[in-house]
Amino acid sequence: MYKLIAIDMDGTLLKDNKTISKKTYDAIQSAKSKGVKVVLSTGRPIQGIEQSLKYLTLTGNNDYIVACSGSVVQCVGTKKFLFQAKFLKKDIKYLYDLSKDLNITLNGMTSNYLLTSKLDFTTKIESHLVNLPIKLVDFNNIKENLIINSMAYINETHNFINKLKSFYNNIDINDSNLEFLNTDDDLLSDLNNLPSELRNRYTLLKTSNNSLEILKKDVNKGTGVATIAKKLGIKRKEIICIGDSGNDIHMIEFAGLGVAMGNAFPEVKEIANYITLTNEEDGVAHVINKFILKK
Repeated sequence: MYKLIAIDMDGTLLKDNKTISKKTYDAIQSAKSKGVKVVLSTGRPIQGIEQSLKYLTLTGNNDYIVACSGSVVQCVGTKKFLFQAKFLKKDIKYLYDLSKDLNITLNGMTSNYLLTSKLDFTTKIESHLVNLPIKLVDFNNIKENLIINSMAYINETHNFINKLKSFYNNIDINDSNLEFLNTDDDLLSDLNNLPSELRNRYTLLKTSNNSLEILKKDVNKGTGVATIAKKLGIKRKEIICIGDSGNDIHMIEFAGLGVAMGNAFPEVKEIANYITLTNEEDGVAHVINKFILKK
């Protein structure tokens, strides 16, 4: 019997319009009523999923989340951290210097701000989605006591911006005076394009062809789910993990039943035990109904 189900947000739990369907809501509530622990596991910070937690009634002292792709593991009710990663100043300097060499944007995520050295269109979109205000900073002068949980490279190109505009056409963001940073759309699509030192020092998670999450080494959604499972005394074989993109691979590999969405990246489908329907077709509800509710 499965006792815990960890669910990614964007492209998995959420439909393309960023809502949770009634079918998925009902399936999650039914799983909860059977005693199954439901955990949201996302690349977003905690603030970016608060509405979903409230809607799904996952706000108690025995509810947990994996945020920032595993860099933050927290009890929702008590706000107590089970785990929190922090980038050191030497990490930030290295990543910032490399971003300038590659002519791309570096963003950092704290509990209160989305940090960036340059205000671009993609960062504005990200700020809206994760529900964090933007703070312009000089990454060479970050204070030692500032906790940056995760970082990201953004390769902002004409093609990427046009894709974002079409996908998030309901978001009103002023894109005047944009300075396009790069013309190479393939720069971040293959990790082998990047320096071996970067690949060796950090966990790199491809969330799109133009964006790359950067985490501390050996930190990922899989380690986040494992931390919660250990806290609750739940075995690996009793866990289902569902996701669609590169930052979901570790938890899908960790799970007793690793599930890829029908809309998942090809590399995610390759390592999954089961491929469900797409996020537009209520793929999460399908998994719950099939493997937990036995419908």
